[in-house]
Amino acid sequence: IGDIENLEHTYGDEMGSEASSEDDDEFLETAADKRLRLAKEYISKVQEATAGGADEDYDAAQIDRDLIADRLMTDVHERSGKWSRRIASSLAQPMDLKASAPVGLVGYRVLRSGGRQPFTCVAVTPDGRFVYSGSKDGSLIKWERETGRKLATFRGQKKKQPAPINHALGHCDHILAVAISSDGKYVATGGRDRRIHVWSVIRDEHLGVFHQHKDAVTGLVFRRGINQLYSCSADRMVKLWNIDEMGYMDTLFGHQDGAVAIDVLQREQAVTAGGRDRTLRLWKITEDSQLVFRAGAATDQRKLAKMLKEDEKASHHESGQPTDDRSASSSLPATIAIAKAKVLRETNPQAKADAEEYKDLARRLARDDTELHEQCIDVVAMIDEETFVTGGDSGALSLWNTNKKKPTFIHHVAHGVHPDTNNSPALDPEDANALDASTNTDPVRPRWITALASVPFTDLFFSASSDGVVRMWQMRPGKATGFDLINVIPVAGYVNGLSVCELSPADALSPKREIVLAAAIGQEPRLGRWEKVKARSVVKVFQFSAKIQMSR
Repeated sequence: IGDIENLEHTYGDEMGSEASSEDDDEFLETAADKRLRLAKEYISKVQEATAGGADEDYDAAQIDRDLIADRLMTDVHERSGKWSRRIASSLAQPMDLKASAPVGLVGYRVLRSGGRQPFTCVAVTPDGRFVYSGSKDGSLIKWERETGRKLATFRGQKKKQPAPINHALGHCDHILAVAISSDGKYVATGGRDRRIHVWSVIRDEHLGVFHQHKDAVTGLVFRRGINQLYSCSADRMVKLWNIDEMGYMDTLFGHQDGAVAIDVLQREQAVTAGGRDRTLRLWKITEDSQLVFRAGAATDQRKLAKMLKEDEKASHHESGQPTDDRSASSSLPATIAIAKAKVLRETNPQAKADAEEYKDLARRLARDDTELHEQCIDVVAMIDEETFVTGGDSGALSLWNTNKKKPTFIHHVAHGVHPDTNNSPALDPEDANALDASTNTDPVRPRWITALASVPFTDLFFSASSDGVVRMWQMRPGKATGFDLINVIPVAGYVNGLSVCELSPADALSPKREIVLAAAIGQEPRLGRWEKVKARSVVKVFQFSAKIQMSR
């Protein structure tokens, strides 16, 4: 046997020798050479992807300096997991949906199915072409966003049918969650029938069903950039699925009550809301660990007075009046952020009136010494890989950071309270006279936060309830912690789901972006029927034009 170095594998043609020489070169390259080669390949791919949208007037030097550098900077910020793009301030203009041509919007459309059952969830494809909605009748509807045309309907099955249920035909109970993969190929739905169905977006056909959950599937989300599906359920479990191979991956345990909401971005980690166990859990999949965040924030007189005092300091700062607060210097970044948000609202009569009404409500609650306690966490949305926002039955919006166990900021009673006249049955005159006057005062019932959605890695997110508006919130920049209201969108009914999509621009050099927001609206909440409002079951789709500013 000769020397092993003298062994040669010949394939009888020149292609084989060339392939072997390339493999030898790759085998012999050092780690530094490999990093340099991969960096050059990445830059060339970025240049090819972005140069296609550029006009012919731009020279190569300008493209290299502006386009590629900005793209690389954006990728670095997104990979770091922190939001860096500011777009919320460009969406502060007033909106009028009743006008013949909607003011403040690029596009607005109302999607009606003709059914009576309320919509429970909605999702927009990454390219913004299609909208998928689920409802309590078990049907999944595919819409064309620009025309509002109904393209396909996957009708639900009857629960009490004589023949065995064919799960390949769809759900047989309420659909509670819908999610679309980042490549736009798959749509997944979960329902009260404990099933997860996967459908093809391109072919409009059923691909498979998962039945490992033991209770209602309440939340679904795809990981960005990969066809990995995360699901949460009322059985207190979180499960992972590989949709490319249509296979089960893993189960995560920890919640003491049914998990009702879940969200995930690029990293292999997810945040879930545990409902009435009042915990939020950050699941680190690769490390096989979890972080537990205890919710249950209380709204009382002291916290409301503190919030009103911060707003008063911002008003003094805006008008240039001095303040006698000794701690003003330490809270100056937050004061400046609040003052800037007030300036934005000055040009918007709707947002200004909403903010003034909220301050009057906060003063009344503080005067009456009202206490509200958060007993259930219903929704969660990730701003970036380290920041997320939650909402629950106390009406408070809480901002969290993965490095802290308590909320870094709380906006109390964000969507107001129910009116004094509730749906309780009327008493007979004799019984009413027998009651003491003090017993006729109803307790304050805040409006639950029913839906949350964010534009990932930006300073913009949306919240909704049953008060007739969807609120836009702006994250405070720099060292200021918190968020402020910048705009409101009139929407009547229970908003059971929100979905946001950021459309890619045709011109890669342009800082303008198109934001699509879809809202699933019904007469009753997504998970129950404890309250009804007068509204139509529709899906409303809004399109905004925003301008990006990088946060340095």
